[in-house]
Amino acid sequence: MYKSTRPNITILDQFTPEVLGIFWFTRDDLARELLGFEDFNYLFDGLISQYLYGKETQSDQHAHIFFTENFQSRIFLAHLKTKDLTKTQLSSDIDEQVALISAPTLDRKIVLVFDKTEHAWTTELQKRYPQFDFRELEA
Repeated sequence: MYKSTRPNITILDQFTPEVLGIFWFTRDDLARELLGFEDFNYLFDGLISQYLYGKETQSDQHAHIFFTENFQSRIFLAHLKTKDLTKTQLSSDIDEQVALISAPTLDRKIVLVFDKTEHAWTTELQKRYPQFDFRELEA
């Protein structure tokens, strides 16, 4: 289990009923070796592993979105690989993913950001989508 800088707080501990979902930014492709994979796979009932097992060949897909139920509400996980992509390409992918999660009657607004890149996505996301409360996921 991955630990945060706060004692005894794990990735799983930070998923509360108020959380709508997570944006997971990595430099590399979606893979089992990524920091946080085990926790996210657990939260999403093994959907991420099922997706990876179902891939016959390496694809050039750089954006993925998964949905599951948590605390009797739908949550999402959006993974974005940043390597070899421009900020414009990534912004377009983010716009598409936000469109999938946006609804005028959403009562949950907290979106966690797990950023393992050199770009500070949390600040940019908050500016672009003020209807959500973006918070850094600690690990």
